[in-house]
Amino acid sequence: MVRVAFYIDSHGFGHATRSMALIEALPESWHVLIRSNVPAWLFQKDLKRTFELFPSPLDIHPRHVTSYRVDIQKTLMAAERKLSCANDILASETDWLRDNRVDLVLSDIAPLAVQAASNAGIPSSGISNFTWDWIFEPLFNGHPSGFSVVHKLREMTAQATLNFRLPFSNPETFPQGSIEAPLLVRPVSMNRQEARQHFGFDERSTYFLLTFGGIDGPVEKLDRLREFSPVQFIQVSRDAEQIPTHERILRRHPEIENFWILTCSDLYHPDLVLAVDGVLTKPGYGILSECMATATPLILDSRDDFREFTVVRETVSLFPQCAIISNSEMENLEIGTALEKVLAQPPLPWQGETRGDKWIAARLVGLLQEK
Repeated sequence: MVRVAFYIDSHGFGHATRSMALIEALPESWHVLIRSNVPAWLFQKDLKRTFELFPSPLDIHPRHVTSYRVDIQKTLMAAERKLSCANDILASETDWLRDNRVDLVLSDIAPLAVQAASNAGIPSSGISNFTWDWIFEPLFNGHPSGFSVVHKLREMTAQATLNFRLPFSNPETFPQGSIEAPLLVRPVSMNRQEARQHFGFDERSTYFLLTFGGIDGPVEKLDRLREFSPVQFIQVSRDAEQIPTHERILRRHPEIENFWILTCSDLYHPDLVLAVDGVLTKPGYGILSECMATATPLILDSRDDFREFTVVRETVSLFPQCAIISNSEMENLEIGTALEKVLAQPPLPWQGETRGDKWIAARLVGLLQEK
């Protein structure tokens, strides 16, 4: 039996949701050990197969000053602290891999995990649309210790046996080489009519989902949503996702008549994205891929402090059902013009495969057969 350790970054939920898509596509005979600090309920709720979950001591990702804006100084300091004790962390993690008889390491996308696999003599694969050294490079530019941090992370990432580069990416993010992979996204489980009935939507209404991928969004200006009636807006109750019940309740906000709170403990997010008429969000991979796979219109906040966004902007500009607004417009919910644009355009489907889960899984099987 193949034993695979999957290291999943906890920066938002996008790393976890796409990784779960791949986990479900791996051979049933493989035993999956997940190393992640993502809340356990997300895996327990959505993964259908057996797995073991362990916390990860390896996360290196941005810290935020407000909402999801990057605090560069805190991010650099956190990375420096992690790397200052990297030798001890790697020694412990290498022992963990050996003790658990791991045959393959998958990383989305922890540089230390790839290095630990190399130290243990285990093949590894990076699976992402970016690497943290590539993201940090412009952020740390001008900081005396920044170059050293980026260089060390890049050296670790380069130890991977094979890298799968997902859409919304630039080839230079993996300078050591990568295989371009299809869209990695969880598939929907029902058709659109079934999804709208499932969530209790009025057939005559237009619904927009507000979601920020596990990171708090601009909730202080919600009263402005009244201006965009008759469009209805929905936000998922975060706490309700963890309640052990299968009730689905769509409850109107007590003060904002076109704003609804969805309580849904058995929520399967791709089905919700399919059901709504549009999404207002930050440009993270998870929600982007779900919108693209279902041709759901979306309005994106700008992320000019995040290198990934340059590639995202280039990609979504090809789709008429997408609009990008400024940070100020998002924070103040000034979305009227964008709403008109994305709802007026016939959506353009994603031009390419949307089952990257099966595509990557098949190549991972081949990787082990070559071992």
